Amino acid sequence: MNFFNGRLYSILEVLSFFFLLNILWFLMCLPLITIFPATAAMFAVIRHWITKKDTTVFIPFFRFFKENFKQSFIIGLIFFVFASILYMDFMLVNTFNPKLHIFLIAALFLIGLIVIFTLVYIFPMMVHYRLTLWQVIKNSFFFSIRYIVSTIVCIFILLAMASLLILIPAFSLVIFSFTAYLIFIICYSKFRREEGLASDH
Repeated sequence: MNFFNGRLYSILEVLSFFFLLNILWFLMCLPLITIFPATAAMFAVIRHWITKKDTTVFIPFFRFFKENFKQSFIIGLIFFVFASILYMDFMLVNTFNPKLHIFLIAALFLIGLIVIFTLVYIFPMMVHYRLTLWQVIKNSFFFSIRYIVSTIVCIFILLAMASLLILIPAFSLVIFSFTAYLIFIICYSKFRREEGLASDH
């Protein structure tokens, strides 16, 4: 009986961790302009959980929110501007010569794909290493291409999350933090692999 009680307690502890982190992230995203800092804080809490075995949520979240605010906010602005320019370019392409249309659409699609690939590693990279803004973006792009299969898996996880939200909106109570956890686990395994390769040399 003690075994089952212990297992039940562990399961409830994990569920409460995801639930509290998810709610806290959602509340901190409400101003919209804080989405990137809140997401960075969520990934940092997950990293802290995995590496330090500490399931505390509230105090670490606000500490990481403050620590990563400037860098994550600037990265958010950069990607927002980039996404806006891409969107306007897609709209303008329709007015161009049909012969150029396919080529330009393909070029814009490739650029958009690179941005999405880079975003997969942005938050895990930001909270795992102490890097400059440029280094975070550059290394995130490097990892996304070097480990392209893992990058695609992460994108499928994000698509699955979106699908589940549409089908079962109640999953919104835990799905954002759980998705961040899955993505961090995948990215973290690649970080450790690179660190192992570097130590071998």
